[in-house]
Amino acid sequence: MIRAEEAAGLTGLIYDAAFDEQLWVPVMNRMADAVGGGVTALIRKNLATGQGRGLFGRIEEAQFTDYFGRFARANPLTHAIIPLPAGSFLIDWQVLQKPDLMRSAYYNDFLLRRDIHGVLGLMVWRQGAEAAIINLTRPPSMGEFLPEHAELLAQFMPHMRRAVRLAEQLPTWRGQSAGFDAALAAWHAAVLVLDTAGQLLYANAAAERILAARDGFHVLYGVLSASDPRAASHLEAKIRAAAQARAPAGASIAVPRSSGRRPYAVDIAPCRPEHTGLFPSPARVVLTIADLDANDGPGNEALSNVFGLTLAQASVATMIARGRSLREIAGSLGISLYTVRRHLADVMEKTGTNSQAALVLLLSRMPKEPASSGATARRH
Repeated sequence: MIRAEEAAGLTGLIYDAAFDEQLWVPVMNRMADAVGGGVTALIRKNLATGQGRGLFGRIEEAQFTDYFGRFARANPLTHAIIPLPAGSFLIDWQVLQKPDLMRSAYYNDFLLRRDIHGVLGLMVWRQGAEAAIINLTRPPSMGEFLPEHAELLAQFMPHMRRAVRLAEQLPTWRGQSAGFDAALAAWHAAVLVLDTAGQLLYANAAAERILAARDGFHVLYGVLSASDPRAASHLEAKIRAAAQARAPAGASIAVPRSSGRRPYAVDIAPCRPEHTGLFPSPARVVLTIADLDANDGPGNEALSNVFGLTLAQASVATMIARGRSLREIAGSLGISLYTVRRHLADVMEKTGTNSQAALVLLLSRMPKEPASSGATARRH
């Protein structure tokens, strides 16, 4: 059995793996632990040619260098896999007579030399001859996988397939352009990902709140646009330029708001992965939206936990992060200007900063106080 809290943790890790493919390794290892498995591998390959790549757990990748091509083509289990759709589970002895497998060169020259006897496969992705399969394995001393092992892991298959679809839409974190690195650094802010035609693919929770307010932006037939006609034209042109590599460094524009509040500051960056992952994605355009009127910043609890600030010191630091002057802070908190300055000096000492500007820069890098809205990320 998998306890509820363990299942919830594994499910969360599966979705994290959509953003960092290296996290598939702990995902596989946790599933292997649940069913008495050992070595794990996520293999993405062409079933016809045997060519592909993979991620490996509890075994050195070098031990699989001779798999793709020679042994992949000689794998007798491949023929049983060919007709199976994504979402399928396969236990070696269910799809092929075990004595036949054990007589094969693949079993004796490849599997046994890596102390592998039993294989439980989870096909998480399939496009024609291309397939991605999580392989959980057992050494000879552990015996065979059983149908109940597949049933135990069945609850995670829908999440893994959704995570793979998301991975195809969002480039993985590693090796991205500087523009995407900047967006990642501001992930606590409003971030949207568009395809090269301007279709909205992803919006995090902060971006969902901005779109739901319909105060400057709207989405029509899946395409992001600005409510102000001039800004809409400008935004469309900048997105098109980023998508077509005419603006490799990206661009920044202001988007007016019908409410009369300060405009949104929008950074537009092209994102073209510099490497091919297991689930490669095409070029995307990343938008980071800053709400210049937002009353956000690091929360008092976070400041206390990270820097050991008192409640009074954290309150001053939070208001400084929101752009309030010392006099405004004194008036808002009902304390003297002298007391505010003393708190500020204590905050700077505890945070290791030597100027108010350096303090503001430091605080701007901290996660913002989470909003109370129940909005969730848009993941198409």
